[in-house]
Order: sequence, then C-alpha cells, then structure tokens
Amino acid sequence: MIAHRPQFFAAAVICCGSISTEDGTGSMDTPLWNFHGDSDKTVPASVSRDRIARRRKAGGRPRYTEYAGVDHNVWEWAFTEPELVKWLFSQRRG
Repeated sequence: MIAHRPQFFAAAVICCGSISTEDGTGSMDTPLWNFHGDSDKTVPASVSRDRIARRRKAGGRPRYTEYAGVDHNVWEWAFTEPELVKWLFSQRRG
C-alpha cells in the first residue's frame, strides 16, 4: 500500500508482511516499523529480513523487530510494544 500511495501515509506498521512484487524500496520517505516472528510458518521471517535489508541498502531507516519463538500471530506482541503508539503518532507527512 505504501508503495502505491507514497504521499498518503505518514508511517506504516507491518506485521509479518507477505511475499509481494514490492522490494521494500517504494515510498522511501514513509517511516516504517516491521515486526515478524522468527518461527512464522505462514510467512518466513526471511521475507521481512530481505525487504528490510533492501530498504536499508537503498538509504532507508526502517525499524525492524523480530520476536524469538513467535509464529504468524506477531501482532499480539507488536501491538503491545511500549514505544509503538508513541512512535506511530509522532510521524508527520512533510
């Protein structure tokens, strides 16, 4: 979504993002925080790791949190992350 609407979102929170044709470098100005469980059997954590690595290589500064022993239900941990709400609502579209 952020790659297709690069000027629309002030920030993005991604939980166990699936495989797509997007390489992670679209909408480089949109801050994002990606969460994934390293035991995800639905979408391998390597999908997020690779996408985040490409974004960083392209000059982006995404946040990435990977939870040990967590399966596909990573949102149960991500949405209780103490800094998430503060970080999300501190973002502004320039």
